[in-house]
Amino acid sequence: MKRLKTIFLGLILTMSVNAQDGRFAITLRVDSAIASESQKVYLYSQIEKQMHLHDSLNIDSVHRVGTLHGSVPYEYAVHLMFARRGPGVVPVVVKNGDSITVHVGDEDDGFRLRYPRNTEGSPAMHEYVNYYLTQDSLDHQRTKVWLQMQLVGLPETKKDSLKTHYDVLVREIEHSKELFAMNARYPYAAMGVGGSIYSNYKWSPTTHTYKEEVVDSIMNSLIQRFPDYPPIRALVNDSTLGDYMSAESFATNTLLWKRYSSRFYDSELDTIVRPLKVGDYFNILGLNEYRGQYVYVDFWASWCQPCLMQMPNIKQAAQMFSKDLMVHLISIDKSGKEWWSAVKEHDLRNHLEGEQPYQIHNRRAYDEKGKMNADVRSLGIKTIPHNYLIDRSGRIIAKNISGAMLIDKMQQLLEKEKQQ
Repeated sequence: MKRLKTIFLGLILTMSVNAQDGRFAITLRVDSAIASESQKVYLYSQIEKQMHLHDSLNIDSVHRVGTLHGSVPYEYAVHLMFARRGPGVVPVVVKNGDSITVHVGDEDDGFRLRYPRNTEGSPAMHEYVNYYLTQDSLDHQRTKVWLQMQLVGLPETKKDSLKTHYDVLVREIEHSKELFAMNARYPYAAMGVGGSIYSNYKWSPTTHTYKEEVVDSIMNSLIQRFPDYPPIRALVNDSTLGDYMSAESFATNTLLWKRYSSRFYDSELDTIVRPLKVGDYFNILGLNEYRGQYVYVDFWASWCQPCLMQMPNIKQAAQMFSKDLMVHLISIDKSGKEWWSAVKEHDLRNHLEGEQPYQIHNRRAYDEKGKMNADVRSLGIKTIPHNYLIDRSGRIIAKNISGAMLIDKMQQLLEKEKQQ
């Protein structure tokens, strides 16, 4: 994914956009976890197979609101792309003159494609989002039934029942598309769905249940409802195909992103796990009692040398900021014996007496049966060391920082609090 983003950024940065009068404006608001890492957000579109970079802005823990501007030749979808954290792509339907506010929440973090539920200022955007959320729900149901159909040893009666259910869902999805294409009030989404039906029918007439007369009705309806929309005119006048998209090219999905990243897929439960929201991190292994203090959560293992190299600095941070910082070490050792041996060997236990008392809380992610805690699993940690610094209100304000950087960060935070 990172490599794909890098290539993609290289493409959009090489494109230029001609300024036009009556530009649109998109005000972006992001939640604190997404803004915990400084990053750029790019606004781009792909029209007539040409990539356009419209604008970009920087966000961080302080600057969580910004406005991007651009111009489109007609109502179309532009896309917000977060360079580091957040959804990979957020589509927004706009036309010149629109002023739209889009809120991207921490619950959207980790998704490759995200339809934002919370938007203001664009009825076309609301119509577009509601349609795709409905389709996503139906697609998810269909996928679950399909997975059940793949199980080995199913009785024939069960197979037949699942097949019937699957066919019903397929038809429901197609019927939903037909109804939307016939009744949508705004041209971009209507044309996109209608063009998809047209393309599917023309290029693969045996893989769906679309009837020729229905497809004709849909395309005629689009022409009648939106006669001045350039992609619609392309259907009527073939000579304009060089300038505007035909139904076929309009239907091509230029964003072949998976709906959900593997980070939120739990293979044991065969389901999408709800992403953690701001404040949820305090609930991981009972951290809620420490609200009001800074919390440093570090995931490590006895066999991880880079993890062990950080421990002296982490211990020093626990000593230096014992009144303000709670350090929690969460081991992903499957062996409880190896975990506790490492804790003792590297002196990672509480020191409540002496000149510099401090606390280091030790937990293990796995239980004695070898099952990982559900909250830890939902974080989708792939590599260690992996850590979070959480502020007094439960916001993640730093991620994957070394022990030395933790000391510097805490000094800055406490000095800032003194000045306020």
